[in-house]
Formats: sequence, structure tokens, C-alpha cells
Amino acid sequence: MPGLWFPLSAAILISYSAIHFRAKRKKFSVEFLFSAAVLSAGAMNALNLAWLKPIYFPLIISAAFFYGWRTLVPLSFLIILIRLNSFFIGAALLEEIAFSSSLLLTAAVSSVAIGRLKNINPRTDTDFRPAKDTAEESTGGNEGISHYFSSRLKTEEEIRELLLTIKHAVFADSVNLFMPHHSASGGGFTLKCSTGEDGDIISTGRGIIAECLKNKKAFYSAEIDEKVSEIGYIKNKKVSSLFVAPVMEGYALTGILAVDSPICHAFSEPVRNTVQMFTGHLARIMERERVYPKIKRDYDGLKILNEESSKLVSSLDMNIIAERLCEGAEKIASLQEPQASQTFFFIASGKQFDLIRYTGNGTRNKTALDLRGTFINIAVENRQSIYMADMKDYRNPVLPVSAEAIRSVIVLPLIYESRLLGLFVMSSGKTDFLDTFQIELLKVMSNQAASSIANANLHAEIEKLATTDGLTGLFNHRVFQEKLSEELKRLSRYSEPTSLLLTDIDFFKKVNDTYGHPVGDFVLKEVSKIIRETIRDVDVAARYGGEEFAAILPLTDGEGAKNIAERLRKAVMSQSFDISHIGPIKITLSIGVATTSSDCKTKEELIEKADRALYHAKHNGRNRSALWSEIRG
Repeated sequence: MPGLWFPLSAAILISYSAIHFRAKRKKFSVEFLFSAAVLSAGAMNALNLAWLKPIYFPLIISAAFFYGWRTLVPLSFLIILIRLNSFFIGAALLEEIAFSSSLLLTAAVSSVAIGRLKNINPRTDTDFRPAKDTAEESTGGNEGISHYFSSRLKTEEEIRELLLTIKHAVFADSVNLFMPHHSASGGGFTLKCSTGEDGDIISTGRGIIAECLKNKKAFYSAEIDEKVSEIGYIKNKKVSSLFVAPVMEGYALTGILAVDSPICHAFSEPVRNTVQMFTGHLARIMERERVYPKIKRDYDGLKILNEESSKLVSSLDMNIIAERLCEGAEKIASLQEPQASQTFFFIASGKQFDLIRYTGNGTRNKTALDLRGTFINIAVENRQSIYMADMKDYRNPVLPVSAEAIRSVIVLPLIYESRLLGLFVMSSGKTDFLDTFQIELLKVMSNQAASSIANANLHAEIEKLATTDGLTGLFNHRVFQEKLSEELKRLSRYSEPTSLLLTDIDFFKKVNDTYGHPVGDFVLKEVSKIIRETIRDVDVAARYGGEEFAAILPLTDGEGAKNIAERLRKAVMSQSFDISHIGPIKITLSIGVATTSSDCKTKEELIEKADRALYHAKHNGRNRSALWSEIRG
């Protein structure tokens, strides 16, 4: 019944494979592999492919890479049982015996040989197995590491469990762990953990435990007279026997372990040696409690550095770079504890600096700041970072702008390929607000910010070369066309007018022929400068080509555009261009003006009408402006 048998066998195979791999190949390995072999044998039988039976040999060898002999040998026996009917056919008996013997031998030899190859370096496998198991059981990446730290830092539970173990091992009434602390009045100790209930043990800070703390030596008394001897803590039961042992980490004392009992002579020498042995384990737990927070903090710091540095690389906008550097620095400064800090991001502008970002209360963004006479100028002059943990005795101003009270400050020059690109300053109202690790992280992030600033400057320079005319500094013809299209598209929705000026320098060819092209270039630059100074901030000026210039005037009707054109023409006419070895020369402009809505609807029509108005001005005496709506008749 193949229609029933094959689906049933396939379902069994799928079920066992799911259970097997869900258990991470720890269970049901024989059942999974045998169900696959049964399905294969059924297929060979149904399709009359008995000659395919040698395929079991490479399958056994391949399985040896993943399973041991405890799986392969039983699997080989089960495969032989599948072909049990062949043993009763006389002609095939010897063939089946040889096949079965070879299969068993292959399973045994391959499992042993491959097992030895895998165990060439068993120590490495053993060393990395815990890490591997941790990685496999974690949900992945940072979440797994965080889970690892949180599980490791549960030292309070470990210490309490160890104290309970000591209590039961030496038949004590209570076991207590005290921690040393230093105060203005001198040394003392506090209770860290106890096997008793909360409030059962009250530390006095004196007595036998204080002496042990001072001498770093164990103390044992088989008979305690509470009226004469003060043990260092008070409890609700009588203490007749007391053994106190220091918990040492190298040469440093990290705690005091006290074991007491209401029975006299309760702790023999072997019992005391057992307690001494437990102090070593306590020291290791407490060391881990002290070290792991630092490891976790360092991990968090490196994680912040990685995340914030990647954000710095992803932007070419100077303001975004400043914002991300300030935000990342504040996160690094708050690694130990949340604290209020101020950040300042300066960009070099010649010998002065522009403050483009500031966090905190006080100043606003400012430009052209002179740092001379301030503390942060020391970092500029020396090209070295500076960290001052306490600015209490420093009298000169720290910054060239007003800021909140500064008690400690770090100054990091942003240097790329020996060029000072800017300055990053971070301050706090508390002393010594950064440690060495935090300072190093800030230095790395500042170096990354310097690279990002250099990339942003390079990108801005390339963009400027692609969008501006190299001689005049105005937009080039391509950008003019794009700006005009954008402006017409934007204003068309509101039916607002846009005007266009096309200007031409009168008799410019004569200037070039008479004085030479260098003088002509000088005139072009001076005219472009006058255009920039005359038009409004919202207007867009461009070099249209040769000695022709264009200006886009948004939200300007024909009359307003004509007024601007006349102001520009008169400004150029009144200007004397002083040429060395030649003297002053005078030039004039002819200007054509056209306006949307009233004159035309499209960009092409607007340019054409302005050009025809310019033609009219040039052929009617030059040194004049012409408005298309006035001459079109």
C-alpha cells in the first residue's frame, strides 16, 4: 500500500527531525536517521532499485562527522534489520552477510577515525565550549552580552548561598560578612550579607571585628563573655563561640567573615580551616562584583563609540556632525552616572572660530570669535587636547562666550592631516567629571568628527565647483536653469509673479580688445560683486554666459523688477574700475526685464521675453533697462 505507507513514513521522518534538531542534536538521533533509512529502503523497493543499496556506506561516513559510534553502530544494525528478508534467500545470503559486515565495520571505523580528528586539540574545544554554548543560548549580539553581564552580576545571591553553605557545613548559628569602609572619624565596617533575617544582626563598628579589620588576622574564641568582650555586632541570641577570618584579595582586605555559635568550643581546628577555605571563594566573588561593573561600563562605552562614530560618518552636513558629536559626548560623559554637562562645537574660520553648536543655557551660536586670552586657546596653539579636572584657581576666561559655571573642562582640537578644522569643548559644574577611559573615547570620537568635517568640506568644495562660475563666484548657467524651474514650479501654485533680469555689459568686447582679457576678467568680477550687493537676499544671481548675467526675482512684479534693474544699472554706471597702469575706466549695463503671469507662462517664454527686452535696450542707446510689458507693442 505505497499510497499510505510513503506519507506515513514521511510524516514520521519529519516529526523525528523536528524533535531531533530542536534538541540541538542531543536526542533522538538514531530514530531520526533510521526513519530516513526506512524511507530510502522503501523507495528502492518500490522502484526496484536494489542496486542502490551501497548508498548506505557514504551516508554512514557522512553521519560520522556529526554523530559518534553510540549512534552509528545501532543505526547500522537497524539498517541490516530492514534487509532481514534477504538472509532467507539462498542465492543472496553470502552477499547480504558481506554487506552487513562491511556496513558495521564502516560505522565503527569511520566514527573512531573522525572522532580522533575532531579531538586533536580537545583543550581548545573545551575552552571555547562555554562561550559557544552561551552564544547559542543567547538571543544574539548585544542582547546576549547584556544577558551575560546581568547573570554574572547577581553576586548578592551567590554570597548569601555561600554563607548558608558555610553555616550548614560547620553547624554555625549565623554567618555574617562585613565590609570595611572609611569615614572622617576613621575606619569602620558595615554588614553586607548575613544568614539571618533582616534586622537580626546590628553592626556596632567596634570590638573584635574591628581589631581583625585592623590587623588582617583571624581570631577565634571558644568562650565569649559578652559582658567583657564586644564582638562587633549585636544579635538576638547569645554568642559563645566566635571565629572571625579576613577575606583577602592579594594583600588587600575586602571583607571580614564572622561565624558564631551559642555553644562553647563549637569550632574545632578542621572546622576553622574549612571556613578559611571558603574565604578564598568569597574573595573571588567579591572581586568579580568589583571588576564586572567596570567591564560592563567599558563595553557600554565602546558600544556608544561604535554607534555614534557610524552616525558621524554617515553625514556631510556640518550642523548634523556637530549635533551628533555633542550627543555622543554627552552619552560617554554619563557612563558612570547621569550628569549635566555643556558642549561647544567651534569651526575654524581663518584665525577666528565660529560657534555652530552649543548645549546648555546661556549663549547662542556666534561667528568670528577670537579665542586669544581664553583657556581653550591653549589647545589651539599647542594642537593638543587638554583636560583640567579642577578649574577653581584658574582666573582667566575659559571660553569666549558666556556659559554656566565651569569646574572641569576638556578641550579637543579637531585636526585632520595637520590642519586645525575646529574645536570641541565639554565642561561640567563638578570637578573631575571624566576618567581616563572616557577621555580616550572622546578623543577617538573627535578624530572621527575631524575626518567627517574634512569630508564635508571637500564635498562642499566639489559641489561649489559644480554649481558656481569659477571667475565670478555666481551660480553657473546650469544651476540658473534649475533654480528658475524650481521657482516657477513653486510659485505657479499660488499665482504669484516672478521676474527675470538679463544684463549685458555694454561694449565689453572693446574692453577686452583695448585693455586685454585680464582687465576684462577683472571687470566681470567687479560687476558680479555689484550685482550681489544690489539685489535682495531672496534673489538668485547667475552668470548667464560671456558678459551676460541673470537675476531671478521671486514674488516681484514688473514694476518692482524695473526698479531693481534701474538701481543695478546706476550702481554700475557710477562705479569707477581702477586698473593698475591704466587708470579708472567706466562701463555701463543694458538690462532686459520680463515677468511671469503678465508676459508669459513658461520658463522658455520668460527667458525669451527678457532676452528680447535686453535686445531692445541695447539697440535703443544702451545703458538702459527695458521692461517687456512696456515695449511689446
